[in-house]
Amino acid sequence: MCHWCQQHGDRDNRWYEKLDNYMFTRIFPEETEREKAKAQMKATFSETEWRYSDPEFIRNKRFLQDRASSGFGSQIVTKEEMLRISRLADEAVKREDSIMVVGHCPCRLVLEGVRDYVCIGFGMPVTMSMELGYGRLPNEGLTEYGGIEWRELRRDLRKGVKVPLKLEEAEGLIDEWEKRGLWHIVMSRGRLPLIEAICNCEKRYCTYWMNRFRSGVPEYVLKGHFVARVDPLTCLKCGSCWDRCQFGAIHYSATSDNVDIDATLCMGCGLCDSACPNEAIAMVPREEIPLAQNLW
Repeated sequence: MCHWCQQHGDRDNRWYEKLDNYMFTRIFPEETEREKAKAQMKATFSETEWRYSDPEFIRNKRFLQDRASSGFGSQIVTKEEMLRISRLADEAVKREDSIMVVGHCPCRLVLEGVRDYVCIGFGMPVTMSMELGYGRLPNEGLTEYGGIEWRELRRDLRKGVKVPLKLEEAEGLIDEWEKRGLWHIVMSRGRLPLIEAICNCEKRYCTYWMNRFRSGVPEYVLKGHFVARVDPLTCLKCGSCWDRCQFGAIHYSATSDNVDIDATLCMGCGLCDSACPNEAIAMVPREEIPLAQNLW
């Protein structure tokens, strides 16, 4: 298991499989802790996301390392794991005063000016989600809540947002994002082990990927717990898998007329597996691959 699982999981569950890690009041049992966490959440929405496009921050390795050490981080998961995560988030919503929503990707918004609704947020207290424009009261629609300083932000956030997001809607969206070729990330935004979102990204605009591969801070997005392995006897060499791989892990050898998957480069997203028309690729637990078992 990765070090986050050792710290924040348990004997039977990885860190993102543990229900307690989705529940705000379990992570922050004291009122003072909860208020501090809420203030940080508000800052994430109203201030820090715009830093994704600021060279002073995105190229500042020390800043990124400090953020990672303070609880910012994520891990790539497969579609099957993503579906289990959405069910855990939904269960946490049922048990607590929280909400599950779909919202835009701040990375793509600040880098390309496009609102792309490919993120699911949860673990947020309902009263705070109302303040940010996600809340809905029975029979009243989207709630007007808070001061005038939030009005424009709330109005902007609501465009295309589904609130609250139902589990079956989340599962349908995850299937759409998989077909689109987006990898899946489970993340904490400064409050590990509280799991706050699942994002669906690609290399072009994912700042977490940039923080790992361009700035050299691997904690921002760990490799997944699975590695892709191809069966050369059933592989059709059709190219579907290497078209989907954004990490350079898949190679076709014209000399041997074979497809290879480099276990040291594979991030474990599973997009090649779902794209294979002949089921020639399997996702194998990382600990079963000696070459990759300690590569996170």
